[in-house]
Amino acid sequence: MKILSFNCRGFASLAKKLALRRLLLSSQMDIIFLQETLCQAEPLIQSLSAWLPSWTFHALDAFGRSGGLAIGVNNRVAEIKNIFGGRGFIGFDINAHSAGRDIRIINVYGPCTDRANYWRSLLESELFQADNIILGGDLNFSLGYSESWGHSGLCNLSCHPGHTRVSSH
Repeated sequence: MKILSFNCRGFASLAKKLALRRLLLSSQMDIIFLQETLCQAEPLIQSLSAWLPSWTFHALDAFGRSGGLAIGVNNRVAEIKNIFGGRGFIGFDINAHSAGRDIRIINVYGPCTDRANYWRSLLESELFQADNIILGGDLNFSLGYSESWGHSGLCNLSCHPGHTRVSSH
């Protein structure tokens, strides 16, 4: 199974859209994770579905100028059993034909503040009770203050506060 995880840092640029489209069409990916799409879910799903009509996509709206997630699965390699989403994560439960088993796929856009509580609540949730999990995304996980970009106030400009409107196609 081929998986692509891509931090878009915005999906408005035509050049970026065309580059991603070429990559997706030429690489024959089976699963894609997109983070920081910086756009609303519905138009993103429409674009992705036009490029890859045999796929199922699921997306989470950006909040202002930050966040936004999308996940896609090629229907030829997996059967979608469940679609879910919440504060900074989206995912699918699939039956992967080649693996012959169920797999939970989760795409995360982790916050850059209050990380410990976010990760604790996410890891203790029922999402992580599945037997086979693939976790990808922009995890924004650090071991301490020394790994931050400077004053924590600067980080707040790019944080995504947990908008949970979810769309899928």
